[in-house]
Amino acid sequence: MALLEDILREAGFSSSAIADVKAGKLHQGGSLDAASDKELSVKLAFHVKGKLENVAEIFLESPLKKEFDPAVESLGMIAVDGGDGSLEDFKGIKLTNEKVMDKLYQKAAPGSDLNLSKDEIAKFKKCKSHEEVENCLRQVLLDRFRAYKKNGLAGIAPYARSKKEFSPGNELMGQLKAGRILPKHSPAFNKYAMEYPNNKPEGADESYFWVNSIIDDKPTIALVHRVGMPQEGGFVYMERHFYLSRSHNCLQGIGAALPVEDGAVVLYATRTSTDQVSGFGGSAKRGIGNKLMGGRMADNFEKARKIMATAAAAKEMENLKV
Repeated sequence: MALLEDILREAGFSSSAIADVKAGKLHQGGSLDAASDKELSVKLAFHVKGKLENVAEIFLESPLKKEFDPAVESLGMIAVDGGDGSLEDFKGIKLTNEKVMDKLYQKAAPGSDLNLSKDEIAKFKKCKSHEEVENCLRQVLLDRFRAYKKNGLAGIAPYARSKKEFSPGNELMGQLKAGRILPKHSPAFNKYAMEYPNNKPEGADESYFWVNSIIDDKPTIALVHRVGMPQEGGFVYMERHFYLSRSHNCLQGIGAALPVEDGAVVLYATRTSTDQVSGFGGSAKRGIGNKLMGGRMADNFEKARKIMATAAAAKEMENLKV
């Protein structure tokens, strides 16, 4: 069985970070080596004593984002029957701040505040009312989900920009290639993350959902794919935001709960692509953005850590009673 210290070192954590994790703290270990000039990143780690019993539930079956993240206004599962989804799956999406959002969508153009393809921009320009804008958005989201589920990263329509189109699929693939966790500890899972929907490993479980968050007073929709599977006494998982309606381009989180000598270590590394940190002064912008994002991620994962630790402790007490 691997040692806690060895796993953290190979994941790029410093000696002081390792000491924090051993002391029972959640450590925000700073940023990752950037996969592109548009990237913000953060890596986290914490140690749980005892056997983890609820990792799959926390990261797959119940998103729990509304409990962990105060910015989340609503969320809904997609295609829970394993099919291609339907408009019914997106009926819970509402665009608040109606006047502002209607104008954004109806006046959308390449390089504007919204992430839309050229064809999607043309569709929104035909909308005459708030109801039509919301219905068009639901259809766009369904179409993007179906294209992704059928063709994976290659199926993600590029975002129209004022100069060159931006490909979320290419950006997400670059993030995977820059990762350290999956290639070593679960090559089969890493292969599936790259080649989805092909080569799904035995035991892998996945879910899809949308999240509506309020960012800068504007509804921001994410389409999310989560997949995870047991891995040699632990668990590996991926969270991929393969579409974001605004603010950022895409996001990908890779994690693992790996058995160590007295329990498990949970590692998580997330990479977010945004146009806001590229160009002149990009390095300084990324440094500031990494710290801000890391703080928010740490708050959310501290709540997850407590849930896992409580469940593990309860299981240990149950074993003592037997």
